[in-house]
Amino acid sequence: MPDYDARFLAMASRMLAPKPRGKGQTVTVHQPATDGSFDPATDTVIAPTPPVDHTGSGVEDRYSAFALTTGAVEAGDVRFLLSPLKADGSPMPEPVADAWSITQGGKRWTIKRVERIAPAGVAVLYDLTLRLS
Repeated sequence: MPDYDARFLAMASRMLAPKPRGKGQTVTVHQPATDGSFDPATDTVIAPTPPVDHTGSGVEDRYSAFALTTGAVEAGDVRFLLSPLKADGSPMPEPVADAWSITQGGKRWTIKRVERIAPAGVAVLYDLTLRLS
């Protein structure tokens, strides 16, 4: 990993870390279980996986009135900037829209949109749209 990738990742992770170290809050990212399925492209069976909860952090933001008028988001949606690192420092798997969810502030939110921000090729944050489940 080039040095600037590591610097971008370290800076973003510090900013999104829970207070008092950073500006973020602790969240739980819920990765649902998957059923075993057949992949015809590789002629193999993909094993089922159990549900996994990942502890991470990030910053909640609000959408502008313009975003609401364009129809890109619905009233009540929340923008959430998720750290690419879990609380233990290991990489956060990239969330999947309409399948994964987040518990934050005592509320469970469905992830409706995921945008991976990677200016130098390494994810420095995930820009998510959350909707109350």
